[in-house]
Amino acid sequence: MLEKHELVEKILLSTDVINNKIIELAKSVNSYYKDNKEPIILVGILRGCLPFLSQFMLNLKIDCLVDFMYVESYLGKTKAVNKPKIRMDVINNVKGRDLLIVEDIIDSGNSLFKIRDHLQELGAKSVKIITLLDKKSKRVAKIEADWYGFEVSDHFLVGYGLDYDEKLRNLPYVGIANLNKIAILEKRKKSS
Repeated sequence: MLEKHELVEKILLSTDVINNKIIELAKSVNSYYKDNKEPIILVGILRGCLPFLSQFMLNLKIDCLVDFMYVESYLGKTKAVNKPKIRMDVINNVKGRDLLIVEDIIDSGNSLFKIRDHLQELGAKSVKIITLLDKKSKRVAKIEADWYGFEVSDHFLVGYGLDYDEKLRNLPYVGIANLNKIAILEKRKKSS
């Protein structure tokens, strides 16, 4: 049985459930790109993508390259901004290539919309999106994942790449954050 972190109210998705879903997603992606002559380029969106990307990649049978982007989309700990900024761009030449953006979660979609447009402007042949978690209820931008693992409701989630103040990314599950305990922790930090 998984031990629940003190800042986690409830474990939403266990490691086994996540890994089984990733295997299923990889099979779909393998099938979709099976006739590609060139390797696809996986574009991981740092930092949250790392656990998902590594597991997903290990289950791919097709040839792939890996690249990364870093987009600043949050002010502080929990507040999303409307105009995300690209802080780190891909290093591969993506012109004429098939790209698969790998995300941990899509909520408003603002960052992903900017990333997709940017990669298309760089001349990508195609830009598809895969995400572990899809928070469709929070969508603002007109964008959808081509593949997603789980649709999740509007909770503050942590673990498996998702963070609270850059912490808890390393939890081997996705959990609902305990906002009461986080508020107490924040109050303590401010008073000390």
